[in-house]
Amino acid sequence: MGMVKAHRYEVRTQWLGGRELTLESRGKPTLRVATPPDFKDGVKGVWSPEELLIGSLATCFELTLVAIADRWHVPLAALEVGATGHIEPMDGTYRFLLIELDARLTVDPQHEQEAHELAVLAKDRCIVGTALATPVGLNVEIRGRKTAEAASVK
Repeated sequence: MGMVKAHRYEVRTQWLGGRELTLESRGKPTLRVATPPDFKDGVKGVWSPEELLIGSLATCFELTLVAIADRWHVPLAALEVGATGHIEPMDGTYRFLLIELDARLTVDPQHEQEAHELAVLAKDRCIVGTALATPVGLNVEIRGRKTAEAASVK
């Protein structure tokens, strides 16, 4: 195996006033980010830090799963991930109590058991998930691809 190299990722924020800011990273589109509307002076229709965290976990998990499936030679016919963050007041502030990942995978019937193992392994290896102190739950639904579907998907 080759040398393992370190990676660094940089972002910058700039306050726009009120409860809004921009989030930037070189070479990528700028995002508007704001306090969610559930909180005082929150802004509707703009990404919140909470949604970005949950989205970061969901996308990291899904991309990790795709990479492992490729390495294991398990063809994925379809993959969809939903994620829900549960935030509640605790000790005078709000905290994430749990983030749930709901993964739905469609594979050929002979790969159904492997697909479930892939999902569990991806949850354990997702870089964003391993950085969190908040527990991450995983619900996996495996669907076997029907022969007619298999013929139409190339």
